[in-house]
Amino acid sequence: MTLQGKLDDIGIIFGDKIILQNAKADIISGAVIGIVGGNGEGKSSLLSLLSKEAVPTKGKIEWFGAPPTISYFKQEDDQFNKTDYADDEWEYFSKWSVPQGRNFTHLSGGEKMKRRLARVFAEKSQLLLLDEPTNHLDHDSLSFLKKQINAYQGTIILVSHDRYFLDEVADCIWEVENQKLTVYAGNYSSYRQKKEENRLTQQRLYDAQESKIQRVEKQISELKNWSSKAHAESTKHEFNKEYYRVKAKKMDVQIRSKKKRLELELSKNTIDKPEEEKEVVFSIEGNKKKGKRVLEAKNLAKSFDDNLLFQNASFTIQSQERIGILGANGTGKSTFFRMLLGEETSQGELWKSEAMNIGYLRQTVFDLPDEKTPFEFFGPTDYEIRGKIQTLMMNLGFSKDHWSRPISTMSMGERVKLKLMEFILDQKDVLLLDEPTNHLDLPSREQLEKTLSTYPGTILLVTHDRYFLDKLSNKLLIFENKMIKKIDMSYNEWINKNNESNREKELLKLETERQAVLGTLSYIQKSDPKYIELDQNFLELTKRINELKRN
Repeated sequence: MTLQGKLDDIGIIFGDKIILQNAKADIISGAVIGIVGGNGEGKSSLLSLLSKEAVPTKGKIEWFGAPPTISYFKQEDDQFNKTDYADDEWEYFSKWSVPQGRNFTHLSGGEKMKRRLARVFAEKSQLLLLDEPTNHLDHDSLSFLKKQINAYQGTIILVSHDRYFLDEVADCIWEVENQKLTVYAGNYSSYRQKKEENRLTQQRLYDAQESKIQRVEKQISELKNWSSKAHAESTKHEFNKEYYRVKAKKMDVQIRSKKKRLELELSKNTIDKPEEEKEVVFSIEGNKKKGKRVLEAKNLAKSFDDNLLFQNASFTIQSQERIGILGANGTGKSTFFRMLLGEETSQGELWKSEAMNIGYLRQTVFDLPDEKTPFEFFGPTDYEIRGKIQTLMMNLGFSKDHWSRPISTMSMGERVKLKLMEFILDQKDVLLLDEPTNHLDLPSREQLEKTLSTYPGTILLVTHDRYFLDKLSNKLLIFENKMIKKIDMSYNEWINKNNESNREKELLKLETERQAVLGTLSYIQKSDPKYIELDQNFLELTKRINELKRN
């Protein structure tokens, strides 16, 4: 194990807000380090320090030997629109299955991510910083990213909320929480297990400490009662006043002694109460309108220049349906959302109910006024509305100082929450959610899932989080083979049906092969050199058929 560098007593302060203090950690050469923590805890700020885009308020980052070459992949980059590439970059684009020759603005969210990732990996820096690199990626692209990370000849420090991804690539975890940085060896699951063990140990020690404090305080209380009685007795007796006065003084000395011992012990080894994990509460009421149809498509088609996304699409979406939208990167999912909003033209017919009030959560949260504070953005007209907004912000995990902070200073996850606040306050009937969990920490994802499960309106959901998709959708729109098909079943039902169909096809294929082998075996002699090979083949096919029938 070779140390490449270290964080030496790092502190980060924004205005009056302490983000991180006394952070220490080793950077191991060639390791993959995962950074986890809640929204706004300082994960991206830490990457900014490592990239040299920012400097710490306190402490330093120390490198052993020459400082490494650094590449920094940010969460979102609305300035990235490079069109001139070196030959080796085009080679990387090909590996990443990035469309070539197309304008960057016409690419899907996943395709943009892959082009940016291809470029940053092509730089082959000694230190690669990745901020949420899995956002918008489909399953195949995610698998390719894992391979690239595992094969990378350098150190990688990445921020991610994808538990499974961190389990497969991370060598250690840096947790940023409550202004502290804690290092855990191993992947995400190891970190969670160790953290829970530490929490339980701390809870036991804290409970023991509280029990001891209560016990000593009870003893002190008893001594105080005895002391009070002794003082009282000293005034009653004519001939034994001095005896009772001495007795009372001894009691007072014992009380002071016990208090001093307790205070000394606590000052040396105070056990803090374990921090409760933050919960975030969303509340979306919706207008509960009862119209049956929300939208209807007839022979819908869309293309960019010579690139056909889909054609001949006809389907209807009813009020209160929860539609999960599936398809590979670049098949037109986000484009379809923009068509619903009137931001893209289309061929064919696309009817939308005039009564629906749409809330659109985009993949990239750049449609908020950066220069404004939440107070200026929501513009409360009276104290009652202001109180409602501030309570909502608190329930969403914001602190009091967020109320007067410019939106430009907020993390991507915090921006997503501001957009959700906008939907809550405006009572949206239809939610278009384009990768809503991309920038949310795990507690926020779970709370969003719980809230949307009770939302009374219509949901159209694009997500690569299959667990989230199955929990929230009861119908599907499938984008594949230049077509859009509506499927009246949940994601799990559809997957199981596809698996069943594939199993039946495989069984038919194996049975046909086995019959062909059996037919050949029936007319050749056992002494024939081919007989043993064919017999072995027959047995192997039979085994595979039986396994498929059992599953």
